[in-house]
Amino acid sequence: MKLKLPLLALTLLTTLGLTISPVNADFNDGMIAFENQDFRAAAKEWMPLAANGDAKAQTNLGILYFNGKGVLKDYKKAVEMLKSAARKGEAEAQFILGKIYIEGDGVTKSLRTAKTWVQRAYENNFDGAEALWNEHELWKY
Repeated sequence: MKLKLPLLALTLLTTLGLTISPVNADFNDGMIAFENQDFRAAAKEWMPLAANGDAKAQTNLGILYFNGKGVLKDYKKAVEMLKSAARKGEAEAQFILGKIYIEGDGVTKSLRTAKTWVQRAYENNFDGAEALWNEHELWKY
C-alpha cells in the first residue's frame, strides 16, 4: 500500500507535467489562431515554443510584440525575439529586422545594420530581400 501512494503521486505529477509542458505547445494551433485573428491565443501557443528556441515561433511572436497584437506592444521584446530567430537562420526574421532598421521603428535607424540582415535574408532566398536591398541601395553601406 505504501508503494502505491508514491507511484500515484509520481504518475499524477508526470501527467500534469506533460499537460502543461512547453513541448506540447503546438505551433500549428498558433497559426490557426493567428489566421482567425485570435492573436492572444496565437501568442499563448508560441510563447513556450519561442522560450525553447523555436526560431519560427520567435519570429511570429516578435511580429506580435512589434504590432501589439495579442500582447502589449514592446519593440524591445520584438527585436530580441527577431534577432534570436535571425541568428538561427530564420530568413523572415532577418528580412523584418532589415526593414525595422531601415525605418528606425523602435531602434536607432541604421542602414549598415539593415544591410547585414537584408543580405542574410537574401542569402536565405527570402522573397523581397533583393528588392529591399536595391530600393534602399544597401550595397553602399
